[in-house]
Amino acid sequence: MTAQTLYRSLLRQAKQVPDYNFRSYSIRRVKAGFRKNQHLQGEEAAAAIRDGQEQLEVLKRQVTIGKLYPSAKSVMDSPDSIVS
Repeated sequence: MTAQTLYRSLLRQAKQVPDYNFRSYSIRRVKAGFRKNQHLQGEEAAAAIRDGQEQLEVLKRQVTIGKLYPSAKSVMDSPDSIVS
């Protein structure tokens, strides 16, 4: 799996997290992690990709658990939350 494919997969999964706060945190965390590791090469890059794949599996489980036990919708999730 390439770094770009992993990045897209992580963002796709992060956007599926049902809870607004966890979803925002997950998206920020994915972007920050890739920004931090963008200059890695060789074995360090391969290790970071392996770690990212493990994090993807964790995120998939979190999405599944979040869908099994839904919480109340956040005010931020409703379209009426935009103030003009």
